[in-house]
Amino acid sequence: MPVPSCTIFERLYRFLATRRRALFGTTILLVILATLASTRLHIEEDIAAMLPDDGSSVAKDFELLQLAPFTRKVVITLSGGEGTDPATLSAAADRLAASLAGAGVSKVTTGPDSAAGGLFRWLGSTLGSLAGEEELSRLGTMSTGAEVQKRLRASYESLLSPEGWALKGSIQNDPLSFSAVAMEKMRFLNMIPHLRLVDNHFMSADGKNALVVLDSTVSMTDSDGSRKLLERIRQGVAKSLPQGVSATVISGHRYTLVNADTIKGDLALILTVTSVAVLGIYFFFLRSLSAVFVFLVPSSILVIASGVMACLDSNVYALTLGFGGVLLGIADEYAMLIYFSCRQGGKDIGTITGEVARPVLFGAAATLLSFGVMMISALPGQRELAIYSMIGIVASVAISLVVLPHLVKPLPQAAVPAARLDLMPRLPRRLVIGVWLGILLLCGWQTTKVRFNGKLSAVSMVTSELKEAEDQVAKTWGDVRGKALVFAEGPDLDAALAVNDRLFARLGKRFAPGELVSIAPLLPSSALQEENRQRWISYWKDGRAARLAADLGREGEALGFSGDAFKPFLERLSTPPPAATEEGMRAAGMEELVNSLIVRSPGGVRVLTMVPDTPEAIASLSEELKGIPGVRLVSQTRFATQMSGAIVHDFTRYLTITCILVFALVAIIFRNPRRIALVLVPVVTGLVCSLGIMGMLGMEFNIFNIAATILIIGLCVDYGIFTVCRLTEGSTHAADRAVLVSGLTTLAGLGALALARHPSMHSIGMTVLLGIGTGIPAALLVIPALCREEES
Repeated sequence: MPVPSCTIFERLYRFLATRRRALFGTTILLVILATLASTRLHIEEDIAAMLPDDGSSVAKDFELLQLAPFTRKVVITLSGGEGTDPATLSAAADRLAASLAGAGVSKVTTGPDSAAGGLFRWLGSTLGSLAGEEELSRLGTMSTGAEVQKRLRASYESLLSPEGWALKGSIQNDPLSFSAVAMEKMRFLNMIPHLRLVDNHFMSADGKNALVVLDSTVSMTDSDGSRKLLERIRQGVAKSLPQGVSATVISGHRYTLVNADTIKGDLALILTVTSVAVLGIYFFFLRSLSAVFVFLVPSSILVIASGVMACLDSNVYALTLGFGGVLLGIADEYAMLIYFSCRQGGKDIGTITGEVARPVLFGAAATLLSFGVMMISALPGQRELAIYSMIGIVASVAISLVVLPHLVKPLPQAAVPAARLDLMPRLPRRLVIGVWLGILLLCGWQTTKVRFNGKLSAVSMVTSELKEAEDQVAKTWGDVRGKALVFAEGPDLDAALAVNDRLFARLGKRFAPGELVSIAPLLPSSALQEENRQRWISYWKDGRAARLAADLGREGEALGFSGDAFKPFLERLSTPPPAATEEGMRAAGMEELVNSLIVRSPGGVRVLTMVPDTPEAIASLSEELKGIPGVRLVSQTRFATQMSGAIVHDFTRYLTITCILVFALVAIIFRNPRRIALVLVPVVTGLVCSLGIMGMLGMEFNIFNIAATILIIGLCVDYGIFTVCRLTEGSTHAADRAVLVSGLTTLAGLGALALARHPSMHSIGMTVLLGIGTGIPAALLVIPALCREEES
């Protein structure tokens, strides 16, 4: 039976046969130009590559999660040994802060921005604008005759103490400690549960740890900048801390650096293992100097794809060059098929090229379809990976069909060195099919056990050292990062504060101070402050101010106070209180709190509230807060669930669309139900077995496994097309050898990723190893067994 041929490539071969110098020169020039263009590439290491950019709630939530306090800060805990007093820790914190100021660090904080005196004055002056009915009732209790006598005597005794001279002003302004009522509102601003102030420094509750917080100008995704920043901190710690005081540093920069270093170490291992394995495979199966040209095909397409990407957009995600580079590095099946077919000879090279072009183009079309589906992804990293891969596949096909045939000479005896591969044992047909069906049933059953993990930490490297540091910070300062965020949004600050008032009215009854962090008690909206102000004025006008003035005068005179000693205090009761403002809070020493809880962005203002991030609380709040317009709840717990849902959705959508398109393409090409089914055998086997074994081993499916799954479909359908063409169209056994050798190089390349320490690379490697590792025997053993009647 004559083998179907794609005559355009046959004619192209004959046309270029007399112009090989021009062909080789053009190819080399193209590679050189691509190499030069690829030097323009700027690699981005942003995790945004794997997050949706379609305006979905997942993308929005991730953006808002970055606004959480401490997310972008460097937190340094100084710990003293036995006998280290707080003063030593405070001095060490000040020395460290002084040594770190400068490049890469915009601000170093060791305590509140000013002494607490300013805060007390501000609280006392604005009490009338902050106090609600409950607080007024408490002030009424504090203003009875008996309480005035008791509190004034306490103030008098304070004046007699050694530090009494410093309290004179405070007692004149607030002889009955009304500001204590306002101070209680501060309980809702405790973002660090185990924090206390000692000499205006942040100290742990046990006094054994001091806290230093850095605002850095270095992006957390900048690995080089992170390395320099952390080295500066290391040097500052070594220079500033006395013996017996140690430092623990936690920041996103450490995670960035650990992941970058782990990936570099993995790549060194993987490239070494892959290079040795691929060279061994080439040496064993090809055994010819012309095989060097086959080896150069993947290298060339890597350069060409990178060069084209540089021309399209100089900014490329590291994921694209990392995974895509490995992917294209093993995309040699087209070159393998050309090589083995040409080496086997028996016909004119032009004729062979025309005959081989057909399965090569079919396979490439199916692979392009598979990766083309990723173009609809909501993840920018996956879309870019699809473009990069498709450019590489087109380049691979072009070089394999146009250039490579001119570089491979057929063997004189029309037999390849590895001819023994043609003698692969023909196993009993029923045995092969029975074992295959049994494995499919077992793996199909186990696929239900695969779990989808949407946590970004699942694809991030966290060393034991980092984990211990996180645990120590949580133990020392409390659960600083484990809170959900609730944003009250508005076009301006007052509108956002009005929403925040309604939010606090709901949450304040539900969570205790410490669990709930909110600025609402100290900075209500202007409308609520006006309401409080009118209530305050009415309350004291009702004869209460006069009675209190009389009581103070009488009790004060008895204790020796002058008649106008408490004039400032009494005047505040009879005059409209000033408004509590953002500027006032900053001036009172709460700038860090204000910056953390009020977030401005183009077009609006967000006021942040924090609540416990427990599944139960998030589940109930998700429904409850829907009734408050302008409120958005963001939870790390819920984000992981949403990401898992997005992965399931994307995976299902890709799988469905890819399968439909590949099936349609194969149906158009082969137009025979039996042959169509045979072509799809490796794809089905690879997918079912990879998912089934993952379920069996308890492995989780993450965002990186989706791209690996697409690769399994693309490569396995190639194997099916090559094998079915060989069996049904009278092709030689070159197709079997191409499937086996290219499959082995794929396993050597991507399978080596399974040795990686980094979770994302390891998961990709395992998925491909399982999928391709089962797809190859399905192509080489199962298809011939199912096709044996037709073959005979």
